[in-house]
Amino acid sequence: MSNKRRPKILVFSDYYLPGYKSGGGMRTIVNMVERLSHKYHFYVVTRDHDGVQDREPYTTVEIDSWNDIGQARVFYLSRHNIGATTIKKLVEEVSPDVLYTNSCFSTLAIYLLKLRRLRVIEDRPVVIAPCGELSVGALELKKSKKQIFLNWAKLIRLYRNVIWKASTKLEADEVLRMNPKEPTIMVAPDLPSDKIFPEYSFESKPNKAPGRVKIVFVSRFHKKKNFNWVIPILTRLNGEVLVDIIGPIQDWDYFQETEHLISELPENIQVSAVGPVPHESVCRTMSDYHFFICPTLGENFGHIFLEAMAAGCPLLISDRTPWLNLQEKGIGWDIPLEEPEAWESALQECVDMDSEGFAELSKKSRAFVTDWLSSPELDSETESVLDHAVEVSRRNAAVA
Repeated sequence: MSNKRRPKILVFSDYYLPGYKSGGGMRTIVNMVERLSHKYHFYVVTRDHDGVQDREPYTTVEIDSWNDIGQARVFYLSRHNIGATTIKKLVEEVSPDVLYTNSCFSTLAIYLLKLRRLRVIEDRPVVIAPCGELSVGALELKKSKKQIFLNWAKLIRLYRNVIWKASTKLEADEVLRMNPKEPTIMVAPDLPSDKIFPEYSFESKPNKAPGRVKIVFVSRFHKKKNFNWVIPILTRLNGEVLVDIIGPIQDWDYFQETEHLISELPENIQVSAVGPVPHESVCRTMSDYHFFICPTLGENFGHIFLEAMAAGCPLLISDRTPWLNLQEKGIGWDIPLEEPEAWESALQECVDMDSEGFAELSKKSRAFVTDWLSSPELDSETESVLDHAVEVSRRNAAVA
């Protein structure tokens, strides 16, 4: 860009650092700031706590004030300060070139879009990254509530003239299905960290003996991740199977069903809920397991899949993610949920696998992530989205 001043990007994200319990949408924002702060000046407006289930305010940052967190300026909103008046004040204070939100449905995003639609704030370009919220699986959860909201949003043209950042072509199609009147959609993959688990060594992996396997599930635990679906399949496996669930419980009703299903498992199958671990410990924790499992109903990206492979864990996932043809690559399995027999076969293969076979898959998984992270296109595609929004902002300012 000819103007040497770094453009200001004001991001609205429900959760941010120092939190770690809210999932991949937050990690994408963290990674975007880390990777692109040399080119853009990032401001982040977020809540003062870590995720839906943890409402305790942070004690290591100033609440209702700006903080320097890494390469970003971050404002942590207390519960009583979340509202249109505060958001309007912050937008005016920062005077950004671009507004950015990683949700269609969050309270912060809705306040922002309503203020813009009512022309209470200047009509700056808005980039929306839906982060999987518009997938078929996600829309099935709280379906009636979401459909009422989307109908209302269409009625008042809440998303008029926004720039949609889809992480995949599939997500671009989901945006188009929701808003078929030729919206501006740009595809850019979610940004991972520039390095994942650089200290990893295959020698740290547990020994893989035929007839025994350690499998890990790492995610926020709720219905969309579909873990309970796989439990009846586990009961049909021969051999000793250990599966640990790592992550915060976000749907306790769903987890009660999980506990009931676990209680009926045969003795050779052990499934345990370990709870959350800090993000900086996730990869090291996963390196203690052989395989990663997630029969998800849908993911727009899936940072945890990259982290699992970086920890030497081949994947056992559904085919409702961008990570496909895993078996051809020798790094796992992506299996339709409509084929439970194929899941059983793949899982039994994992149980029966010997150390030599596992070493090959594990090392290929790690190599795949290392190669993928080295692609120069990762940064450039997100930069293209932000540069387009900045250019729109400057054109609008010139006309005004």
